[in-house]
Amino acid sequence: MQEPATKQQLLEQLQREQTAWNALLDEIGHDRMEIPGVTGDWSMKDTIIHLTAWWRRELALLASAQRGERPPEHPPQSLVPIINEWMHRINRDRPLAHILRDAQDVWQQFAEKLQELPEDVLLDRKRFAWMEGHALGPSIFANFTNHLHEEHEPLIRSWLRQWKKA
Repeated sequence: MQEPATKQQLLEQLQREQTAWNALLDEIGHDRMEIPGVTGDWSMKDTIIHLTAWWRRELALLASAQRGERPPEHPPQSLVPIINEWMHRINRDRPLAHILRDAQDVWQQFAEKLQELPEDVLLDRKRFAWMEGHALGPSIFANFTNHLHEEHEPLIRSWLRQWKKA
């Protein structure tokens, strides 16, 4: 995907990604959301919990930048499995409808935060020294979407193919 040159392009990319996300959820269907095996023992509901939690981190990074603050560093890789397990344990018994609503809310909040931020804040590669020459908006957008596409979507699609064969 080409890096956006304008805020409008960034917002349009986000809309396309959200549309694709919703299509994936529709393809899975509510009746299969709690069946284990999507990501290890996790169900799609568990995977959504996981994604939503990390998406919230990206949203928080945008909020930090909006306040003019340097966001906290990403946790060390050694802690990520512990964080993932904790997020799973505190959310796994929540109703599916709440989990889906949380995910939709994060997508909406992400779009709203992008809309609120001026174009130069989002796209100026020199604006934030801590971004090391990368533009804030496209970088955080890439983190938001690549986590799904690179780490989880292949597993989701593979799991989904099992249902299509049956």
